[in-house]
Amino acid sequence: MKILIAIDGSSHTQKAIEYLARHRNMFVDGNELVLVHVCIGVPGHVARHLSKGVISEYYTEETAKVIDPVKALLANHNIANYTIEQRHGHAAEEILKAAEAAKVELIVMGTHGHGIFGRALMGSVATKVVAETDISVLLVQ
Repeated sequence: MKILIAIDGSSHTQKAIEYLARHRNMFVDGNELVLVHVCIGVPGHVARHLSKGVISEYYTEETAKVIDPVKALLANHNIANYTIEQRHGHAAEEILKAAEAAKVELIVMGTHGHGIFGRALMGSVATKVVAETDISVLLVQ
């Protein structure tokens, strides 16, 4: 099975990975893991004043801040069967695009666990992903 794991550098990502590691016989062993990190895109009105090199460097640095600790966490759990995809833009939209492109069968995301009322008021990447995909989604709180 191919499993997409959305990573954002938060403690919620760590909880999701810890959950997968605890249940590695279902989610890790024998499966192909695709880690997806979405960096917030540089707005056009800002980007036009910056060189492509500066923008590229920004994406590289911001992505490393998220991906390096995740790689270390995976190494601590002896998990090596993963690839990493870096994207920039709106998180939910890019996660959905990545899931579709990779033809995954499961999307795993950490969630804040604000409950239905909180998500309705605040909006949520997880809520949007769940609402807009036919792929099974596992939310880890």
